Amino acid sequence: MLLFPIGTDRRRRGPPWITWALIAANCYVYFFLQGTPASSNFELVFARFRWWMPITYMFAHGDLMHLVGNMLFLWVFGPHAEDALGRGRFVLLYFSAGLGSAALHVVSSYAFYPDELAMGLLGASGAIMGVVSLFVLRFHGVLVRFFVWFILPYVFQVRALWVGIAFFLFDFGLALINIGTEGAGGVAHWAHVGGFIVGGIWAWAMRLPEEGTHEIKRGEVRDLIAAGAWRSAAALLEERIAARPDDAELHRDAAACYEMLRGMSDRAARHWNQHLRLLLLHGHQEEALDRFRKLTHSFRPGDFDPAVLMRLGAAAESQDNHELALAAWLACASAHPSAPQAPQAALRAANLLERRGSEERAARVLAMIEERWPESEAALAASRHRRNSRRLDGDRRAT
Repeated sequence: MLLFPIGTDRRRRGPPWITWALIAANCYVYFFLQGTPASSNFELVFARFRWWMPITYMFAHGDLMHLVGNMLFLWVFGPHAEDALGRGRFVLLYFSAGLGSAALHVVSSYAFYPDELAMGLLGASGAIMGVVSLFVLRFHGVLVRFFVWFILPYVFQVRALWVGIAFFLFDFGLALINIGTEGAGGVAHWAHVGGFIVGGIWAWAMRLPEEGTHEIKRGEVRDLIAAGAWRSAAALLEERIAARPDDAELHRDAAACYEMLRGMSDRAARHWNQHLRLLLLHGHQEEALDRFRKLTHSFRPGDFDPAVLMRLGAAAESQDNHELALAAWLACASAHPSAPQAPQAALRAANLLERRGSEERAARVLAMIEERWPESEAALAASRHRRNSRRLDGDRRAT
């Protein structure tokens, strides 16, 4: 029976340059270097150890089928692991999994079948099992396609999580069964287990399984929204927000769901505020301003948090969007008069109005500051500004 992976249902983000480079390097070593006299030192032989062997053994293969099988696994799973980690960390994963694979192979050989220390370890499968391990933990909801030939050829799909469990149990089970025997039919199962463990450490250290769960839940939310089940989608989103409170997209989706439910506008406004705050916090000013502009058509100024309005005004001013800056600051001052940001928001609006030549309107805002917040620092600044303005007007009349 033939069984091997041929693809997944996940679309990769970009060209997997490192994966392709590793495949090219493995093929180059096999076809152009392994036939040379020096190739006898490529494999890892503990009895005649050389410092380069823990690296070179990963690129040497026993025969063409050994190479093709390993490269097929790397071709299928490598691009997605490269997406998850980025190129630099993917290289570190590959080589650290290869080193971990070699280390566990040597330790297990020493403990269970020392005669095999004189035999060589070669092949990229340990490093690739680290890649597979990280893939199945990060993308555990993704479907993996397998080709199988048993009497008749056919293709089937299975969730990545079950693929990882099957691979690990297969190698770990055979490794245990063969303890005390002379090897395992030429397959270094402990080396595979070592690579898988290293890949798992990488995944858990970077909390990648949580990312995979998040993607699964997001897919469920999309299905509920497509079916018009707004209340169920909102409930599921609230669960995800409790686990990931700083995810701006989750707050956006929750707000959109609550907008579709009668009597839930307060909850929608709360999530829109969090969405805007997080966009500004992460530097997505243009997106935040565009969203705020659209929201002003369906929400009142009082629905927005004063701190968010202050930040939106500052972001709009930095982009010379004076109308939106004024709208945000004046909304903060008028809708939240008791908020600590209100007098400062009004003062910034007055200064902007004056710079734009709207002196009468600016004067009215300054007067409002002195009247509503007489004890604030903004009121002192407004008072000084009005006195200076009157003095300048008097000087101009005198001349």
